Amino acid sequence: MTDEHEFTAPGSHDRGSSPGGHAPLSPATLPPDDALTHATTDRALPATRPSAAYVPVRRWVLEEAHQLRGLRSDLREQLAASVVPSSGGESSRDDVVLVTSELATNALAHGRAPAQVQLLLDGQDVLVVVSDGDATHAPSLAADREPGEGGFGLQIARRLSSDVGWWADASGKHVWATFAAQPAT
Repeated sequence: MTDEHEFTAPGSHDRGSSPGGHAPLSPATLPPDDALTHATTDRALPATRPSAAYVPVRRWVLEEAHQLRGLRSDLREQLAASVVPSSGGESSRDDVVLVTSELATNALAHGRAPAQVQLLLDGQDVLVVVSDGDATHAPSLAADREPGEGGFGLQIARRLSSDVGWWADASGKHVWATFAAQPAT
């Protein structure tokens, strides 16, 4: 796991092209992660981008699943130093860590490594963006699975975050979640 200091703002590629001059891919044209089933509206994750008002705080690059433990630890420390949770107290920080871990696990399991995790703030909310190099599959919500079979990371993200969505561009797929919090003083 590396701690990078070069950041790409989530909204910086909204203006019709990516850094390489390639037009963004339309998320609606990508097949779902489970290419054998058709995405239905109740399984579709909203194809949207977060506001460009967020300021990058930290970025992690993950090559393998064993690095997730370090990510969770580093993220807890960074959140404790950077934000005061909203009414949920410590549990809201735990929600950010859990959702980030789930999204990063999905990126490593279903995407193309490396996975990149960004923590950003806008003065009112925390934004987590998890990216991978696979722009060929849209994220979809697990359905019709028994508990213990896995695949519920996006469901957890929807339940614990304020908002969740995704977009794709020439660099890959980007899944994001926001959480209410105030910057630490």
